[in-house]
Amino acid sequence: MAGNYGGNSLATTPIDGATLLAAKVTTYKDWKCTSIYSVGTSAAFTYMGEAFTLPVIGNRVDLLITPSKLSAAHADAMFLCYECSCNSPMTGSTVSSPVPGATIIGGGGLNS
Repeated sequence: MAGNYGGNSLATTPIDGATLLAAKVTTYKDWKCTSIYSVGTSAAFTYMGEAFTLPVIGNRVDLLITPSKLSAAHADAMFLCYECSCNSPMTGSTVSSPVPGATIIGGGGLNS
């Protein structure tokens, strides 16, 4: 299953392998990819010297990919990616909410 590996958003942008490879050090230099899907019968890519082939449409590999480390990729390999310049502050709440104490049922209310 794809997920967020430290970026600012979930991996929701599909990019075909040929496009990702061609722009790996320009447009996609600050991107991460978390899943690769086969959208054709020639889905293949090489990442950090390892060759991957996904011969059946719908096959998937879950792998954290930095586009600059791709050395080959076919257009039939669809990468699911997100922009990760990682310069934005993290958002969300860090306020903790107190959890009420445990209630023991039975025993006439005696917590022993």
